Amino acid sequence: MMKFLSIIKDEYKNFLADTGVLLIMIAAVVAYAFWYVMPYQQEVMKEIPVGVVDLDNSDFSRDYVRDLNITDVLKIKKRSMSIHDAEIAFYKDEIRGFVVIPKDFEKDLLKGKQVNVSLYGDSAYLIVYKTLYAAVAQTSIATGGKIEVAKMMKQGLKKKQALTVKQPFEFVQVPLFNPVGGYKSYVYPVILVMILHQTMILGLGLMQGTRNEKKKKYCKNAKDLPLTLFARSTFYVLLYLLYGLVAFFIFPELFVYPMHYNPVPLLGIYILMLYTVCFFAQTISYFFRIREAALLVMVVTSLVFIFIPGLIWPRESIPAFINIFSFFIPATCGIDGIIKINQNGAGFINIIYDYLWLMFLCLLYFGSAILLTKKSDDSFDK
Repeated sequence: MMKFLSIIKDEYKNFLADTGVLLIMIAAVVAYAFWYVMPYQQEVMKEIPVGVVDLDNSDFSRDYVRDLNITDVLKIKKRSMSIHDAEIAFYKDEIRGFVVIPKDFEKDLLKGKQVNVSLYGDSAYLIVYKTLYAAVAQTSIATGGKIEVAKMMKQGLKKKQALTVKQPFEFVQVPLFNPVGGYKSYVYPVILVMILHQTMILGLGLMQGTRNEKKKKYCKNAKDLPLTLFARSTFYVLLYLLYGLVAFFIFPELFVYPMHYNPVPLLGIYILMLYTVCFFAQTISYFFRIREAALLVMVVTSLVFIFIPGLIWPRESIPAFINIFSFFIPATCGIDGIIKINQNGAGFINIIYDYLWLMFLCLLYFGSAILLTKKSDDSFDK
């Protein structure tokens, strides 16, 4: 036990002595955790500036424009009498899109003809475009419904009967796990775990890359390698356990996003993931012959590691061989289990497969880290 604690103490000194590792594993973790959530404090887009080109200028068209303006997501900034003027305002970035109401809008509606209302928006900015499209489409459907109800009332039906005929059942939407339907509530918990995953790999890769570069042994005696590896990993697990406590029990209240507090299974899979990440980092750092190699590898793989767990991008749309590869990355099952617990309210039994697979990976990378570290040390002695 004393030897175990002594190794942790030595690793603590090595950690403090490496400015680059301190920058990654302390400053970067804190900065990214706070900075990443800031742009998404407003969960959903509201009051997007749009323009309206009313070529009919009738009572019906003005009512339609009014209905557009009272939606939460749209705010009419420009009212033009020509598409050319609206295009100029769009390219000047004064508006994010514009709606064109055709001529004879009222006349065609009264005659029962179908009317085409056009929406022009920048589809390269997908979130804005889909929000605009949904708002205009819903307003158009609502307007069409009011016209149909009015016609049925003229035919003698009472308003309640007309509404029932038009909409025989009521659609009730109950969003689960992300009540506001916001980007922050969906993505931020995933990114938060990925930040911890990536910075740990990068920090440990820098330290081992330095040892490889200086041809410095991981430990004095090869027999002590398993204990040394486990003890050094324990130091970083304890450090990142502190980050996890902040991320899972303080950040949800600070930044206000949904979280289920089920600490036992959450900490269980989180600690297991941290050990797996440590051993995984030690395994791949065998190939980091210089310190900077860790930085180069992480620059190339960071974006890949974000997408392959299957939460940012659906796993069903990812090729099978990439899905298979992803299950050998600790973050995949780690994020899956953590999100099920703290977002969906799952218990330990619901994440048993994630937990067992992480346990397998933990043992696999522990063994591979020992073998490759021994090989690396032996090669330096020759």
